[in-house]
Amino acid sequence: MKSKLKSTFQQFTKPIQFQKKSKVQNLVPGEVTYVGDNDHISTEIDILSYNTDDCKTSTNLSVSEIKATVDAAPESIHWISFTGLKDVKQLTELGNVFKIHPLVLEDIANTKQRPKLDEFKDYVFFTLKMIYHNTSLVKEHFALIVGDNYVISFQENRYDDVLKFLRERIFLKKGRIRDAGSDYLFYAIIDAIVDNYYNIAETIELQTEALEDVILNHTENTSPQDIQILKRQILSVRKSVAPTKELINRLHQTDHKLFKLKTKRFLNDLYDHILQVTENIDIYRDIVWGLMDMYMSSTSNNMNQVMKVLTIMSTIFIPLTFIVGVYGMNFTYMPELDLKSAYYIVWTIMIVIALVLVIYFKRKKWF
Repeated sequence: MKSKLKSTFQQFTKPIQFQKKSKVQNLVPGEVTYVGDNDHISTEIDILSYNTDDCKTSTNLSVSEIKATVDAAPESIHWISFTGLKDVKQLTELGNVFKIHPLVLEDIANTKQRPKLDEFKDYVFFTLKMIYHNTSLVKEHFALIVGDNYVISFQENRYDDVLKFLRERIFLKKGRIRDAGSDYLFYAIIDAIVDNYYNIAETIELQTEALEDVILNHTENTSPQDIQILKRQILSVRKSVAPTKELINRLHQTDHKLFKLKTKRFLNDLYDHILQVTENIDIYRDIVWGLMDMYMSSTSNNMNQVMKVLTIMSTIFIPLTFIVGVYGMNFTYMPELDLKSAYYIVWTIMIVIALVLVIYFKRKKWF
């Protein structure tokens, strides 16, 4: 049971390692510098262009090819996927083409950036954390820029399971996304990420309930480390989800020209979703905070049970030890020693005393 529980926790958590000094220090404001741990992932730019009647995709394009594709079809909606953030040269070039502020590019390249929302005249910038399970719990930096007829998404890895179904909906023309504008695509991407938060919350719920059951019924099969692992996991998820809730609320209330009234209604529904996720995470955070007290109480209770058994056994053997001690003395004149049946009499007395004490303790329900 213990090994199974630990393997479940390790499946969703990574060991904590000491980080090197952050690259964020001593940077010039607006200087685009990659800050992250995925230097090995090469940069790739893809584009998905669609309208009511047509949908096509192109992969591994240059920035100039992306610009040409967008200019060639101004009536279409273009989803530009920028994957792998280490190539700041391409990132800066893309920013120059779409006239993105250098401070926004700096936030995109900084994977340690907390969730953030910035509104500009011609576009809106939004960054959040994409959380998913890929052999362990992964928090990935994810940024979005929405313009008049385009949405640019920036992410660290090529793990695409979270957005896979959204791409399928676009290709298969499911729902209203092919008939809507870039603001709806922007909403749909965030909605897919937030919906995956439900899976994370459900996993936390299962882990919390499983650990709670083990502590209540098999305290010896768990340890304080299990509780600490789960506590750190919940706090890490909440640190990403809670700020996103406030930003989505701001999006719902925005007066920016890019967001139509119909899309704002969907953003209101999205706010309800993330509010529910946040409340669930807070509930299980409070439960986990109490698990350590429950663990200590269960451990103390088990120890008390052990001490009670040992005390009862000691109580039974004290009179027996006394009798054996008395007749084990090496005095010459002890009248009972001359009796032929003395040995059997002493044994009978000791057995009777032991039985009387056992019956007494059972009636007191101390066994």
